[in-house]
Amino acid sequence: MKRIAFILLFSLITGSTLHASYKEALDLYESKKYKEALSIIAAELVTSRDMEKDSPNYKQRFLAAHIHWKMGNYKSAVAHFKRCMDIKKDTVDPHVDMALMLIEMKNRKDAEYFIKKGLKIKEDAMLYYLYSKLAMDNDNYWKAKEFFEKSVSVNPDLWLAYNQMGIALMKLNKYSEANTAFFAALTLNPRSSELLNNVAVSLEKINKPKEALQYIEKAAMANPENPVIKDNQTRLKEKAEKK
Repeated sequence: MKRIAFILLFSLITGSTLHASYKEALDLYESKKYKEALSIIAAELVTSRDMEKDSPNYKQRFLAAHIHWKMGNYKSAVAHFKRCMDIKKDTVDPHVDMALMLIEMKNRKDAEYFIKKGLKIKEDAMLYYLYSKLAMDNDNYWKAKEFFEKSVSVNPDLWLAYNQMGIALMKLNKYSEANTAFFAALTLNPRSSELLNNVAVSLEKINKPKEALQYIEKAAMANPENPVIKDNQTRLKEKAEKK
């Protein structure tokens, strides 16, 4: 009986210690103390436990991947993300973040591979959003629009997708539709200077300079040092005065 009690107590202490160590590593990561965070993970990570049920290794590896990403150690980040995919085969999170990193690295071919791989597991708004971003990079605005629409159909609250859809529609000279998309994004993220700017530009395109000026002035208040917003504000002031 004492032996069983000791084992249970040891398990509780060990589990608590692992949780505390992960939290400490996460706090260090958020404080941008990447080497210190990695040291804690390295001390706790037991690779032989990767495939155990309820193993803590998934969270540790997922955090390690992000730390290596921040440090520019892309090869190590890829290795950890791939191992996360092996540990939790039914989640798309490692595919999303792997694709984000690869897009940042301008490695669009491999990014597309992991996006497609993730979409076989689950229809995910962020994966569709990233697929759309790749289409935008290739100037394929119709395809980008299609995937942005899929993204918001999965998650209607993803303002990023509405914003990018608006940009794609602007490229297609569909300014009224772009304005609708930008307003949808702004409703979800009303303090964004980028969205306020995009709404203003789309209003300008549909010949509403006075309304556009209202939004660009809000954008300038939110982000007064942005040169693009400053230029748009100057131009829209001139247009509104002539109207």
